[in-house]
Amino acid sequence: MKKILIITYYWPPKAGVGVQRWLKLTKYLVKHNCRPIIYTPDGGVSPLLDESLINYIPYGLEVIKRKIFEPQKILHFFTRKRPSSDILVEKKSSFFGQILIWLRANFFIPDSRSTWIKPSVRFLNRYLEKNPIDIVLSTGPPHSMHMIGLALKKTHKIKWIADFRDPWTNIEYFDKLPLLSNKRIQHEKKEKEVVGNADLILTVSNSWADGFKKIGAKKTFILPNGYDSDDYNYTISKNKLFEFKIGHFGLYNELRDHAFFWKTLQKISRNVSDFDDNLKLLFAGEVHKNFFKQMKSLELHSKLHHYPYLNHDKTIKNMMECDLLLLTQADTKAVLGRIPAKLFEYIGARKPILAIGKKDSDLEKIISKISYAWFVDFDNEKLLYDSVLEIYNMRTHTHQFNDDISDFSRENQAVNFINLINTL
Repeated sequence: MKKILIITYYWPPKAGVGVQRWLKLTKYLVKHNCRPIIYTPDGGVSPLLDESLINYIPYGLEVIKRKIFEPQKILHFFTRKRPSSDILVEKKSSFFGQILIWLRANFFIPDSRSTWIKPSVRFLNRYLEKNPIDIVLSTGPPHSMHMIGLALKKTHKIKWIADFRDPWTNIEYFDKLPLLSNKRIQHEKKEKEVVGNADLILTVSNSWADGFKKIGAKKTFILPNGYDSDDYNYTISKNKLFEFKIGHFGLYNELRDHAFFWKTLQKISRNVSDFDDNLKLLFAGEVHKNFFKQMKSLELHSKLHHYPYLNHDKTIKNMMECDLLLLTQADTKAVLGRIPAKLFEYIGARKPILAIGKKDSDLEKIISKISYAWFVDFDNEKLLYDSVLEIYNMRTHTHQFNDDISDFSRENQAVNFINLINTL
């Protein structure tokens, strides 16, 4: 039985994409005779909380929690506002916000959880002396988790896997950070040290794996995000036969909000007599600050139903009630390798998917293999118009999509991961 120490910042009751990956994989690692041990902060600052996710933690799983100090707690004390998921990519922020971003960028490297590195290394060094394990796995961002893994690797000469759910210096907002030149060099140096010392780099797409190889990765493996088939035990009956519900789930920031999408909906409304009457919009998750003003200016506010947050169960149920599941990429750095995690839960829902993104990206390559998914490249209004209309005309028919999507099953991914670590 392999014992794997998983170092993760995101763990229930924190919520969001960063939690789902290892929460779900852990479930199946336990099922297939592995013994994961979770090391995670006690508390911490998170934009999203979901107490219901605690119910998904496998019975008997060892979860080690240690206190963490985070600078965001000071800000929260004064503002009483929950941190935004989007603060580092907002196009405009207040003067106070700009100061905070500057401080975060230059005084906390690799990120604002860096204060947890040294106390974690001290604690885990003692833990590993008494509790031998086979593999250490760190998952980031935040990349401070990788700095903990690196320190353990150097001290204990143990097998270490660094799991990059997002890139480090190649992430979409990195070049926009107000970094001093020596701090930028420091980031690059730490990234290369992590990548070069890890026995294996896990990441979610081929393009990003290629990027890690270029900076010294010894071995890479693609472990995409996925879906858990146990989550889809719902019987969905459509209340309004002709209703056309477009759903978007997760963060919707200005970089992912493309004007041509809304213009196309308006054009179809003018050209197709019943489209406007049947159109409904469901957005669940954090949206950018101008979103509601925009919906009003487009005269779509009456069609919009917005949930600031849905727990995981309700998210899946609402996905399955939609006629079109919308996914949009930001046209930014690293876009070729960015595959939004929500795609795989969309795939699991087996409902029509419309993805707007970069041509020849890893996202397009996955979409092209799914019979109930449509890919539209940025600003391709004609293709978007035709795709939306095709999906609209399907809504009253009973479609059974029987694609083999087992590659994205969390259980199959866990089995593949076990086979992989047996070769290290």
